[in-house]
Amino acid sequence: MKSISLMLRCVAALALAVFLGPALAQYPERPVRLIVPYPPGGGTDNIARLLADKLSQRMGKSFVVDNRAGANGNIGADAVAKAKPDGYTLLLAGLGPLAVNPGLYAKMPYDPGTAFAPIVMVSSAPLVLVAGPSAPSGDLRQLISHMREHPGSLTMANAGEGSPHHICAGLFTKAAGVTGTHVPYKGAAPAITDLLGSSVQALCENVGTIGPYLKSGKVRPLAVSTRSRTKLLPDVPTFEEGGLPPIDFSLWFMLVAPAGTPADVISLLNREANAILLQPDTVDRFSGIANEPVGGSVQAAQDHLRKETQRWPGLVKSIGLTQQ
Repeated sequence: MKSISLMLRCVAALALAVFLGPALAQYPERPVRLIVPYPPGGGTDNIARLLADKLSQRMGKSFVVDNRAGANGNIGADAVAKAKPDGYTLLLAGLGPLAVNPGLYAKMPYDPGTAFAPIVMVSSAPLVLVAGPSAPSGDLRQLISHMREHPGSLTMANAGEGSPHHICAGLFTKAAGVTGTHVPYKGAAPAITDLLGSSVQALCENVGTIGPYLKSGKVRPLAVSTRSRTKLLPDVPTFEEGGLPPIDFSLWFMLVAPAGTPADVISLLNREANAILLQPDTVDRFSGIANEPVGGSVQAAQDHLRKETQRWPGLVKSIGLTQQ
């Protein structure tokens, strides 16, 4: 009886392998939709298009970027959360829709901790606190001293309420024990314009976006948002080097699928994405948009998402971001 039972289990396992094997070998059989929860032309979109082009070349089917903007990334992320978990709808997103938004929105259409199957950490991008022409001169310590002597007098622009730029500024003022006047804009471009025109005095911004103005000397870098110095701005100190408690904050981007996507599809996409992230031209192109490739295992992506979804609800509240 035991031998018959064992034989039946072996037959069943063989049948399952035969069934799954061709399915994986043929994936993808049709174009794959890669949803970006922001408009075309932004940082997330640039990363997604680079990755989509490379995946298309390696896997023999088109990976098509589909921009679904709105609600700080929630609309596009929700579309993926509710998509069929077959590997043909993926999401490239980061901090907002995958970690921060549950602390910003009273009602979320999905739970980032359970709605997605992480595939791979794609890249990370540090932010840098910069001072504009009308800001008090000097380094980070001198700026903090000015803010302590004149509470609320320093105007700090950001790309929108709850944006990573706003969060970075909030982490800075909390760590320093100072207050600034946060001025939200509809995007980074108008915020930078007003910084250059001296309507506001400082902002936290993506290194790639603010890079040209750093090179021209129109703005001054004060500190990078990561725990260690970034090779993108090797001469700029960290907040900790400026005398503050450690701040470790970056924009990160992760490729995910709907929860329930077959593990073999997840594994295949992870393997292909890691190969892409190691290619020298990929590293160069990421550097051109001020991103550092990350890569790693599926487990590493899972661990990072779990850590971030646990970390941010309380942190959002602690730095005074308002719930919408």
